[in-house]
Amino acid sequence: MLARKVLGIFPAGLGYRYASTVNLKEKSVGVIGLGMVGNALVKNLQRTGYNVTTILDVDPAKYKDFSCGTAQTPLEVAKAVDVIFTALPMPQHVKAVFEGDDGLLAGLAEGKVWIDHSTTDYEQTEDMNEEVIKQGAKMLEAPVTGGLEALKKGQMTVFMAGEKPIADEMMPMMEDIYANVIYTGKMGTALIPKVLSNMLTCVQNLAMGEVFMVGKRAGVDMRTMFDCIRASSGNSFVWETGGPMLMQGTYDPSFSIALQCKDNRLGYQIATKHRVPIEILGHAMQAYNRTMYAYGDDAPCYSSPRMLEEA
Repeated sequence: MLARKVLGIFPAGLGYRYASTVNLKEKSVGVIGLGMVGNALVKNLQRTGYNVTTILDVDPAKYKDFSCGTAQTPLEVAKAVDVIFTALPMPQHVKAVFEGDDGLLAGLAEGKVWIDHSTTDYEQTEDMNEEVIKQGAKMLEAPVTGGLEALKKGQMTVFMAGEKPIADEMMPMMEDIYANVIYTGKMGTALIPKVLSNMLTCVQNLAMGEVFMVGKRAGVDMRTMFDCIRASSGNSFVWETGGPMLMQGTYDPSFSIALQCKDNRLGYQIATKHRVPIEILGHAMQAYNRTMYAYGDDAPCYSSPRMLEEA
């Protein structure tokens, strides 16, 4: 067994192709949710030769970017295709798409696979998976991480959880549209590192804002400060990607602070359930809440340092 396979890590860029007996490019694919993730997902699927036949969003204006067919309900999507992707913002949106006479579940049947890219409540996902199995269908949870620009280029990482044979079957498709695929284990285990990773990003962003402010008031040029930290042990993914946004005052408009605060709440719920005190992550969660209350739900996700600048 290859070392990468032991770890459950499948870096597509290294030329490794997972063996699958299914030709996924002959399957029809549908996507529900055409926000930033869903929009990029459809384009990456089409760019790599997959047959996206049906899409659905609450805003029909988002269809203009695509020539494939559209549906009126999640039920129609599920009935029309072999593989269904969902990319939705909140747990309640996933639930609304899943349930009801016109919902996704009602259209699932044997042989169909549902892959959920939503960052949502992992316990809700576990419950939904049980219902999917009763229908004879299959499900994978697959939250993505790495930033919008990486997603547009097919350079994101995806955490994938669910039954291993299903993950193995879908691996060639996931390797084609993502740079790294990490299989985390049973259903529910992919969403946990995703939301905790996002919480950790908040801690790093708050610290980054403080470092920039101290350096600025002490007379250090901001670009020089950025270059120095980038070349030192203090460097991080957040510093490299978020630092320029802070200097430019854009604060990453591709991801709203409301969505980040949602992820923080999900992480807090996990920590509470497992009786782990999270003093540092908890502080970051409250700092982000204050920022959202001050600047609104649509404020960019890296906006918290702005409050320090305006103090």
